Amino acid sequence: LNILIAQLALAYETLRKDTEGYANMNRGFNCIEIESFIPQKWRISLFEKLEFDAPLEFDQGDEGPAGGIQELVPASQRNHPRYVPDRILRYTGVASGLDPWPKDDADP
Repeated sequence: LNILIAQLALAYETLRKDTEGYANMNRGFNCIEIESFIPQKWRISLFEKLEFDAPLEFDQGDEGPAGGIQELVPASQRNHPRYVPDRILRYTGVASGLDPWPKDDADP
């Protein structure tokens, strides 16, 4: 009986993931369909206002890639017990291929 319950639970989890994926695809399809009713000039104007060509700023002086919408996170989020710190080490300032790598505290 325990094996049957375990198999049903696993099948349910797989089915739930598939259903969630199909729901996301359906939402995306609906968004694209609705967007197709908006006039082309209005869409171009909207995309220009969103400034997708401008690079996103991770931190002051630390510019990231272009093509997104920046979301600011409150500083109080770092105090949350479930907060996982960012594992990417960021160094601010202008970057050049000729600059040496910064020294790390873990380097001998």
